[in-house]
Amino acid sequence: MKKILCLILCVILLIPVISSCQGADDGEATKLSFKSASTYNYLKTLDGQRVTINGYMATSSPVDGSFMFLMNLPYQSCPFCVPNTSQLSNTMEVYPKKNQSFPYTTQAIKVTGILQVAPSENEFFTDRYGYEFNFKIVDATYQILKAEELGENIAMWQKIASSDVINDIYKMYDYVNFLCAWNTYFINNYTDENGVEHKGFFLYASDAERLIKQDGQQWNYGYQEGYFDSIIAKIKEIDENAFSSLVANVEKAELLATKAIKELDGKSYTSEYKYVEKFDTYDYIYTLTRGEELIEELDSIYQEFSNWLGSWEM
Repeated sequence: MKKILCLILCVILLIPVISSCQGADDGEATKLSFKSASTYNYLKTLDGQRVTINGYMATSSPVDGSFMFLMNLPYQSCPFCVPNTSQLSNTMEVYPKKNQSFPYTTQAIKVTGILQVAPSENEFFTDRYGYEFNFKIVDATYQILKAEELGENIAMWQKIASSDVINDIYKMYDYVNFLCAWNTYFINNYTDENGVEHKGFFLYASDAERLIKQDGQQWNYGYQEGYFDSIIAKIKEIDENAFSSLVANVEKAELLATKAIKELDGKSYTSEYKYVEKFDTYDYIYTLTRGEELIEELDSIYQEFSNWLGSWEM
């Protein structure tokens, strides 16, 4: 009898604890923004907490609904990455509750879930596509946002998103990154059509000049006269005044591109013949005299663009 009474008492005492645990997930969630999500130190303070954020599902989100790419832009097909990396930028991955999936929608949504942050800023989660990211939202659900829940600038935001100019700017940053860091680009080991194996190599200065300046080459699109002007004109066509800060950012990127090309033309680099472990061969490796300075400037300008992009909230 004493054992039965003891068991009943334990169950009674546990009921509030169990109820409390179940109700914890229903507490008020912290509102995230895409801009604040670019700051690792801030995210770390919310690790393991419930968060909510508004956005759109990218159309390239897995068709099985096992997770989604969430962006603050409508009509975007692919996640954005930091130039020349697989690190997600202005895109976050959201995972549903266990044994559930996300039905696809083109409408603006409100996501609620648990924030998981990597142990350090230089550590990354990796998805099945190879994308890297240092935070994700898990155990999540979403609901369609009502018109009255959307921000005042949503019409303007949809207009710039539908113009595809943001994709153009990401492509522009890929080009500028190549100009500033061409010596880090490489051709991997490969076997040609005759079955002959070729060792990989990091680009030579002559390779960079060919890829930038010769018609039809990989990076020639950005070298063409009027390239940056065409992007600025596309922005101003959407609105002459509303996106002045974005125009200024493109102009900074153009100045950096001009500086980087002058460095290449002026042969501001050195080379060293040494063993390259990546390709198991000896080869010339180039170092840009002002390479660190160029990359530092690029990172600053790109972060400015990323902050601008993240500032558009619904």
